[in-house]
Amino acid sequence: MEVNTLKELIELLSLSSILSAALAILVGWLLLLAIRFSLQHLAEHFPRYRLQIGQTFPVSRIVVWGMVLIYVVFGIIKPPAEIMFAALGAVGLAVGLAAQDGIRNVLAGFMMIYNPPFRVGDMVQLGDHYGEVERIDLSVTWLRSFDDNTIMVPNAELLKQAVVNSNSGELAEMVTVKVDFPDDVAINEIKKIAREVAMCSPYTYLKKPVSVLVEPRYEYRSLLRFTIKAYVLDVRLERRLASDITERLYDAIHERFDLNRDVATSASV
Repeated sequence: MEVNTLKELIELLSLSSILSAALAILVGWLLLLAIRFSLQHLAEHFPRYRLQIGQTFPVSRIVVWGMVLIYVVFGIIKPPAEIMFAALGAVGLAVGLAAQDGIRNVLAGFMMIYNPPFRVGDMVQLGDHYGEVERIDLSVTWLRSFDDNTIMVPNAELLKQAVVNSNSGELAEMVTVKVDFPDDVAINEIKKIAREVAMCSPYTYLKKPVSVLVEPRYEYRSLLRFTIKAYVLDVRLERRLASDITERLYDAIHERFDLNRDVATSASV
């Protein structure tokens, strides 16, 4: 029985079947390249919908490879039911023993695609890594950091830790700039200047509110922390917005008050 099954399987895997399967895989790969190129082209011409366009590729990849697999198995090889069950059992056992971590990553990838904690184009904090989600594969997620580094994170690890999503599918994102002043400054005047410089920045999304909060803190002496909250036009410009607000605030404060004291700033999202 086993000898006959193996013989039938060898007969099914003829040279013509192998070539046809290879051709189907090649067509699927070329189709995915064309889809990715088309989506990138659309994203460049319609930047407002860049995130939504980028989010369609992971689903497209699953659909294309699924169709290729179905075509190869049922359209080219056409194995009998007993051979299919035997092959599935053998492949399942081998894969289960040799690629347990890979299977966990793939299963996590399916869960993330259909119940996503983030999407392509989102700015996320994954453990110690922060950057833009460039690609979501079945096994790994790819980030692009502000240092232009590519970061690969296994999908199974993402389900074990908290994920911080800064924009949740939107282009606009809140950016906070924190500035410390001595506690004897004119609070209302500083707040007014801080709000003005944030609204004057070319990177600020003015359809959303700009706010300035004040809180006391102590670091070797009493200080006042001014937190400027503004939304950036595009998540990729968040560092430029933070830098622009800081520069404008420094210039405005020194020009208006001739302030020669130390001023500490920090920016976050």
